[in-house]
Amino acid sequence: MKSFLAGLVFFVLGVFLITQNTIVRTGFNLGGLMGGYNPPFGLLLLPVIIGIIMLFAMDNQILGWILITFGICTILLGLLLGLEINFRPTTLYVVILMFGCVAIGAGLMLRGVTQSNKYT
Repeated sequence: MKSFLAGLVFFVLGVFLITQNTIVRTGFNLGGLMGGYNPPFGLLLLPVIIGIIMLFAMDNQILGWILITFGICTILLGLLLGLEINFRPTTLYVVILMFGCVAIGAGLMLRGVTQSNKYT
């Protein structure tokens, strides 16, 4: 149990250090999927709006739900593809410390889990 808790502390410390040295920039980018064409956001919102209109105007709502799902998935895909994740410039010592803490923590947690199952 002690090794699991120590591993958890090291793992959380390593993840904290990694997140403190990471820069995330966002944008909206579907250019890679559409052959270099990056559609405007309003054009991607259009299926969602038409789908909502169809939900309230028609008895058969399946096409409306399909349009809403397609529009929301396309918008989320564009946001995820637009993420740019970079590390801040840092020293090799800090990089070894960050990823070493994660590795040590994972190893100690794994040891704690396997030892506690061995004696029960």
